[in-house]
This record gives sequence, structure tokens and C-alpha cells, in this order.
Amino acid sequence: MNDSLKIPRKLSKRKYALLTGTLLLTSAGLITRVLGFFYRIFLSRTIGAEGLGIFNLIHPVFGICFALCAGSIQTAISQSVAANVKKGRSVFRSGLIISVAISMILAYLIIQFKDFIASSILMEPRCAPLLTFLAVSVPCAAIHACINGYYYGMQRPSVPALAQIMEQIIRIGAVFLIADIMIQSGITITVQLAVMGHLIGEIASSLFTVFAYRFFPPKMAKDFAYDSSHFSETAPGLLHLAVPLMGNRLVLNILASAEAILIPSRLQMSGLSDSAAFSVYGVLTGMALPFILFPSTVFNSLAVLLLPTVAEAQSERGMNNGSERRFPCPFVTVCM
Repeated sequence: MNDSLKIPRKLSKRKYALLTGTLLLTSAGLITRVLGFFYRIFLSRTIGAEGLGIFNLIHPVFGICFALCAGSIQTAISQSVAANVKKGRSVFRSGLIISVAISMILAYLIIQFKDFIASSILMEPRCAPLLTFLAVSVPCAAIHACINGYYYGMQRPSVPALAQIMEQIIRIGAVFLIADIMIQSGITITVQLAVMGHLIGEIASSLFTVFAYRFFPPKMAKDFAYDSSHFSETAPGLLHLAVPLMGNRLVLNILASAEAILIPSRLQMSGLSDSAAFSVYGVLTGMALPFILFPSTVFNSLAVLLLPTVAEAQSERGMNNGSERRFPCPFVTVCM
């Protein structure tokens, strides 16, 4: 009789955590997107639609870097921690080392070859000075992505949700302040203002998540003991999950980059000037698409929390069958 009561309680607790976490992340996503609308309106009035188009042109470069050093590793950390909580901290630290190391290499390559990337790949030399700010933001994005993955795996989405809101608020506030100082000083506002805001937001988010991890780690049961493992023990399994995701996301971001590069060039070939082409592209990517993709906030939040929930259920089922799986199959990760 007691055994029959345990399963419904576990299921109800898991469903409750999934529901509350989804609502929390969805609320945070809605807040940040609403703030983002007003932020883009402000940018379109300060740097113009052309500047907004140039700013969005460098985003695919950041997307490729994030796919290589952060996004895939964040998902791998989330799934691995949920599947084996005892090794959660060791898995997180291994993922953080790998992610930051890759991000530093990517940041160096962007700074070293920024002129080539701007003129030969993005087809816009004005993007070269902007890539320096973008490169510095890559390691910051890697840090807070890994910490968020750890909190997702521990079924504690409050810190990632707060970090998301904090990043947007600080970004908008910093851009407003810098723009006001530039106007009072008689300095012309350029697209660098938006890139500086992006960098400030990434720095703020990474600092907030580091502070939260240091002083407000996920609370566990008093009798719970972590299993400390070396980097050589956890890194192979983590990479086994991350590499397929890395390849999948890299292909998607390369295709998105090709689209971002081709749209302004095709508009120019149709007869529009450079300024008009980037203005149209800026309106499309900066104003229209974010509004069209607004409903995806709910599904994104559910997808982020569903993965560690499934991994935890798989782990419990494996232990009940007497064969614990430390790292679930990467095919499940890619499909989800």
C-alpha cells in the first residue's frame, strides 16, 4: 500500500515543478520581450533602421560562437546534472572549464580576423569595430550559460529567470544612460551604442549568475552528499552529449548566417542603396520578426525544463532496474 502511494507523489511533485518552472521562465521571457520591444523602438530612433540592420548583421557571428562554446554545453550540463545529481557540481565545473576555454579561443579569433570577417564574410566593412565588443561578450555568455544549465538540471529555474530579466534591464538602462551622456556631450550616436549595450548585458548576466552560484547555490537535503569527480572522469561523458548538439546548432546557425548575409546583398542587387537595404533588413529583423516570434516564449520555456525532467525520470527508472545510466543517450537530447 505504501509503495503504491509513492509513485503518484513523485509524479505530482515532478509535474508541479515542471509547471511552476515553465510559468516562471515564461513570465521572465514575456517581461524581457516586452522590454525588448521598447528597447528596439528606442534603438531605431537613435541609430536608425540602417544601424539596426548592421547591428543585427553581426548577431549570426555571436550565434555561431554561442553554439560552439555555450548552448550545447549548457544543454549537456542540464541533462547530465538531472541524470546524476550527486556528480552535479563536478559535471558543472568540467563543463564550465570546457566552455570558457572554447569561448576564449573564439574571442581571440574574432578579434584577430575581424577585418576579414567583416569585409569577406559579412560583406560589410563597418562591422569590423563592432566585432571587438562582440568577441568580449562571448566568454561572458559562456559563463552564465553553464551556470544556467546547472540550475536547470537541479530543477531551480529561478536564478536563470532573474538573470534574464536583470540582463535586459541593465542593458536598457546602460544604453539610455550612455545615449543621454553622448547627446549632452554632442557626440554622434552610432551603432556602437547597441553593441556596447549587448556587451554590458552579457557582463551583468554573468556577474549575477556567478554571485548567485557563490552565495545562493541550489538547496539540497541535509543528508545529501555530492560525489566529487575529476575532470577526466566527467568531461568525456559531457562531451559525448555536447558534440552532437554542437554540430546540430552549428549547422543551423551557419544557415541563419547565410540568410542574414544574403538578404541585404539581394536587396542591393534589386536596386536599393546600401542604406535602404540595411534599413529594410533592420526593420525586418529588429521589429517584425521579434513580434512574430513572440508566442514562442511559452514553448521555449517548456522545452528548457522538459529535458532535465525526462533525464531525471530516465535515471530513476535505470536505478530501479538496477542499471544506472550516468549520461542519457545524446540522440534523445538532439531530438528534444
